[in-house]
Amino acid sequence: MQRIIQHQATLIDYDSPQLVVAYDQFNVQYLCLFVECTETVDKFLCVPVTALRLKAFYQELVSLREIYENPESDEWFYADVVGEIENIHLIPIARESLSEDWLPEPEFYFKKKNAQDSVVESPPVHQFSKQQIQDLLDLLKYKPLLELLNQQHRIA
Repeated sequence: MQRIIQHQATLIDYDSPQLVVAYDQFNVQYLCLFVECTETVDKFLCVPVTALRLKAFYQELVSLREIYENPESDEWFYADVVGEIENIHLIPIARESLSEDWLPEPEFYFKKKNAQDSVVESPPVHQFSKQQIQDLLDLLKYKPLLELLNQQHRIA
C-alpha cells in the first residue's frame, strides 16, 4: 500500500527543511532527513517512529543515527520533494541500498523543550509480511461472496 506523508513539524531548518516530522494517512509518524538536492527535487530519507521514540529523541536519549540505523519497524523510505512536504509518496528502500552518505553523523542528539506538547500519539508501527498482505487482500476480494453465502445460510 502506498504511503503518503504530510508535513507536521520542521525540527531543523537551514535555508530549507533539513529534519522534519511527517505523518501518513494512517497517522504513523516519520522522521525525515534531507539527504540530497538535485536540480529538480530534494531527497529525504524517512523512517517510521513511534511517539515514544520521538519523545526520547527530543530528550536526547537516542541519537539521530540510532533512529536511522535501527528503525523500529525495520523499514526505510525515501521521498522526492518538490516544494512543500505535502502529499509526498514514500518509496521503500532496502537497507543494503542505503548510501552511507545518507545516514546522519554519529552522536547527533536533539533537544526540544516541551517535547510532550509536540508528540502526536500514533499507533505502533507494524510491518506485515507479503503473505499477510496477500491474505488480507484475499479476504477483501472474497468478502462480498462470504456475505452472500452467510445471508443465504440464514434464510435456509
